[in-house]
Amino acid sequence: MFLQGNSNTSIVPEFASLEAQDVREYWENEARDFTPWLAQQIRAEGVSKLEDALELDLEVIEEEKSVGRYNVDILAEVVDDNRNVVIENQLGSSDHDHLGKSIAYASGVDADIIVWIAPRFYDEHRDAMQWLNQNSREGVDLFAIRLEVWRIGESEPAVRLNPVAEPSEWKEKAQRSDEELTETEELREEFWTAFRDRLEERNTPLSARKPFPDYYYNNPIGKAGFELQFTIKLTENELGVGLVIRDDAEVYWQLAEDREEISQQFDEELTWEEPAETRSGKERSKIMVTKQADVTDQNQWNQYLDWMLENGEQFHEVFYDRLQRL
Repeated sequence: MFLQGNSNTSIVPEFASLEAQDVREYWENEARDFTPWLAQQIRAEGVSKLEDALELDLEVIEEEKSVGRYNVDILAEVVDDNRNVVIENQLGSSDHDHLGKSIAYASGVDADIIVWIAPRFYDEHRDAMQWLNQNSREGVDLFAIRLEVWRIGESEPAVRLNPVAEPSEWKEKAQRSDEELTETEELREEFWTAFRDRLEERNTPLSARKPFPDYYYNNPIGKAGFELQFTIKLTENELGVGLVIRDDAEVYWQLAEDREEISQQFDEELTWEEPAETRSGKERSKIMVTKQADVTDQNQWNQYLDWMLENGEQFHEVFYDRLQRL
């Protein structure tokens, strides 16, 4: 809305005010309301608000997992490197009890990342999380995330998850300069950015996720333990698109029983990689299509992006419903 001035005055915009809401108006109980909502958000196909705040791709392993005499609200895993994540939820102001539980739960499941969510953090609890970040062993990261709900006038409520304490190197990574990337990493990040932009331009079941300089770009497929993976292997001049199955050999062999039927639904030949143990001790299997490509030749990128998008959509179409039925 604008306020009209006279001929000698400029038009002054009129803004409404953001109004903070009481989170308990939307989630009355942590275990019955908020935890299931958050878990559902993480499981959804798009990037959840928590994943966006952490800049991590998460997968829910279990809700209300028993750890000793108590239950951790959500046990999750980082999709890309399998780090364990403990998520402790609180709908009241931070307290010693939830701080202690977060640490106890992390110890009980050998977690690498602790996420504590609350609508208000007292200074002493925020400082404790920062102190733990500075003094814990390398590889253990702690986050204090403030839960906020906002409205403008009679608008629909909007949720914001705002990090108020996090590992210092997290910011350094986020704020790194381009000079800190190798030429290969720069090329990959630029390619994935172009791929993300292509996804945003198109009506597609694939999710436009934040690009990183890694050799892979993962996409959810609506079921925990599975993801679509797009890859660039520069040394082999190869692009790849496929379904990754994590720690579930039984499902792989179930799919393999229908190999002929599944293969007939694809335009290109499928490669079936049987379950094998990774260096981290996890089990992985894949169903892939590959293409020879010189990604250093940016004149070919439109062709490569189209190939990845078309095959990604084909994998989603063939496997999405099939996985939900397993």
